[in-house]
Amino acid sequence: MAEATLQTWTFVWLITAAVVLIRHWRPGAGVGLVFTYVLSFGVMHWLAATIYLLPWYGGPRLDLTAAGLREAAIAMIAFAVGSEITLALLRRRHIEHAEEAEERPVDGRLVTLYLVAGAVLYGVILPLASRLPSVTAFASAGSTLVIVGVSLKCWNSWVRGAGPRLWLWLAATSVFPLMTLITQGFLGYGFAAMLTIFAFVASIYRPRWRVIVAGLLLAYAGLSVYVTYMRDRSDIRAVVWAGGAVDERVTQVTDTFINLEWFDVANEEHLHRIDGRLNQDYLIGAAVAYIGDGSASFARGGTFWQAIVALIPRALWPNKPIVGGSGNLVSDYTGFRFADGTSVGIGQVMESYVNFGTTGVVFGFLLIGAALALTDRMSYLRLSQGSAYGFLLWYLPGLSLLQVGGSFMEVTTTAGAAIGVAVALNYFAPYLAPDRSRPLREPEMPAAAAESEVSR
Repeated sequence: MAEATLQTWTFVWLITAAVVLIRHWRPGAGVGLVFTYVLSFGVMHWLAATIYLLPWYGGPRLDLTAAGLREAAIAMIAFAVGSEITLALLRRRHIEHAEEAEERPVDGRLVTLYLVAGAVLYGVILPLASRLPSVTAFASAGSTLVIVGVSLKCWNSWVRGAGPRLWLWLAATSVFPLMTLITQGFLGYGFAAMLTIFAFVASIYRPRWRVIVAGLLLAYAGLSVYVTYMRDRSDIRAVVWAGGAVDERVTQVTDTFINLEWFDVANEEHLHRIDGRLNQDYLIGAAVAYIGDGSASFARGGTFWQAIVALIPRALWPNKPIVGGSGNLVSDYTGFRFADGTSVGIGQVMESYVNFGTTGVVFGFLLIGAALALTDRMSYLRLSQGSAYGFLLWYLPGLSLLQVGGSFMEVTTTAGAAIGVAVALNYFAPYLAPDRSRPLREPEMPAAAAESEVSR
């Protein structure tokens, strides 16, 4: 029975995700935010579930995984509906599909400014900000300016017809997972940044068949890197977390990937590595069972309220009782106990469920789908007009919505900080990137676009 349920919901999720990608992966439809979200969602909620459909895999979590995938599939359906509602409202406000619109490059000075600011915030400010109230949140959100800067470098290369430069910038993104692995011992953060930029380029690049072929090759390479990383993760973290010298860290990482294991779907050890870490459905299913048997009660909006309160900067409320991350929420709603120091993200599907059950999942993902589709569409509209200012104001906060495996508190705090960073950077941009020969200002918007903006 559980296997039949798993097959059904695996198919439902896949069809729904395909529809969303087809609807939002068209020239002029967006800048890859919806694309990135669906891919990230699939890695956490669909990939591991499909492993249980392989006849030679005997994973022990079938029942709970099937229950969790049901909620994840319902979430994706609600996400699709929410995104369609946004598209319908945008059409009514005459913010049309811009496939034939002229695409303009953005000011190169601003692109360089965003890139440098992001690098400084990540490499200098963030390591020093842990003891300063609110600074950590702003530095963390601001560090994603690196993603904005590289994406805009790719955009300018594409619009100006500089294909080789575009590929060079894409190749440079391979540094991100290496950097986070060497400095923090985590591969996921760097991979997420790289995936976001790849999705951005995939949203503007044509012909599409090349993107599909490249995507399949990259997916296989990514799985191979992941199973190899999971094999040696403990060794890598033992060096990094012990404060080992840079050359020691580099040596350990190099030794790991010199002995790369190419992903083999028939290798049960590879499948266990994916199932053991990327099976978010198992945790959701455990929460469904734990609440269902009366061991825990629904939060009834409690974590949502915390996400709202978290927007108040700690600099204004030093004794704010709320801390970032998922805390003990996963343990509280599954009954599982994890090793000290282990951080387990609750994920957006599970947090929606533990508040109001399946109803919470439906309404939560209606809002997420609508918000992300709006952010994606408006980011492209401003970018196509050559407005780095407008693009930053939409795109940087939009990146916070991509935290599929995090808590809503992380989404709201990151989004709030990102808006602050974008406003501040745009305000000081004329002073930080001066050019007397050419004023740094917003490009004039076409009359039709301006009218659409006013109507909003």
